[in-house]
Amino acid sequence: MQKQQEYIAQLDGLRAFAVALVVVFHWFPEGEGINVIANGPLGVTLFFVLSGFLITRILLASRGYLATHGLGATYKNFMLRRMLRIFPLYYLTLLIIWSIQYIDFVPEVSTQLYSDPGYYLLYISNFLIEKSHNWFDVLSPFWSLAVEEQFYIFWPFVVLTVPLRYMKRTLIATVILGSASRWVLGYFGYNEGVLMPTCLDSFGLGAIWAYVSYYDKSVVKFLKVLNVLALAGLAVFLFICFNNVDALPKTLLFRTSMSLFCLYLVAKASYGSGFPSIIGSILDNAFMRHIGRISYGLYVYHMLVPTLVVPLIVKICNRFLHITLDFSNYSLKLVSLIVLILLATASWYIFEAPFIKLKKYFQLSRVDAPRTDTSLN
Repeated sequence: MQKQQEYIAQLDGLRAFAVALVVVFHWFPEGEGINVIANGPLGVTLFFVLSGFLITRILLASRGYLATHGLGATYKNFMLRRMLRIFPLYYLTLLIIWSIQYIDFVPEVSTQLYSDPGYYLLYISNFLIEKSHNWFDVLSPFWSLAVEEQFYIFWPFVVLTVPLRYMKRTLIATVILGSASRWVLGYFGYNEGVLMPTCLDSFGLGAIWAYVSYYDKSVVKFLKVLNVLALAGLAVFLFICFNNVDALPKTLLFRTSMSLFCLYLVAKASYGSGFPSIIGSILDNAFMRHIGRISYGLYVYHMLVPTLVVPLIVKICNRFLHITLDFSNYSLKLVSLIVLILLATASWYIFEAPFIKLKKYFQLSRVDAPRTDTSLN
């Protein structure tokens, strides 16, 4: 069995890759140049597969708490630790965006937070996207954060309560459900693909790898099969990107094809010593790992920096320092990138990390169940 590390360095490198894809997608024209490939959906899918793997891995380990603490305390502990990681920055950002509407000097922000705050406060902004189809909202990328939170709420009940002898079939069914739900919901007019069930194939594939690697269920054989499936997934993904594919095949296959390729990246990076040679060196690079570490802040801020933060800096320089800053299209992107990295870095060290350190107060004493545990059967 592979040793269950607390920290897998190359996964931070993958997070850096994922958030870079999202930034490129939103900062450059869609469907043109570098965005001929669906970079944004690919980046978000990589985040989903990563979450499926890491969260399931945590929950499989948490089964050892059930005998002494029960389901309620184990679930509560898991959720509190998740909340410490994601809630502070999320709600601070909402508070700031809400407050600046009353400050005339601050540039206006185009967001439905002002008209429909409940969707954001309750982590259901993906429902707002499905309802309004408004992708011009500066907070529209928060739909994926909503999906992740909804996944965190229900997934522990699956992993902590399903008997291990049924776990493999349950995870496979989860993948199938994700693809099928896109077709069913699309039939009823819900075509945006932002509702949580439509993302279950991404989460489920990550969860399958967590199960296989945690219990050492023929890992080598699994990786050999995955090599073939990932290549097929990449081929289907690229075919859909470069061709006008009918709605039904695209609905069923697009996210699943991306998920298979992303699963290959996650599995290779998290097994053994990770990717070797050049790819491994890139993922292990200190800068890439730093970008991965601050990727949550980068994701939260990346739409706000070019539309709010940089214009505010320009106004401040003009008003108080009597300096006129005039950026071309590409120089604005470069300045925005520098500001984004600096802002997310400061956010990590000053605001996010202190909350993460509080996790040490939410730890349960552990009684390991055997890896062939059938105590919940």
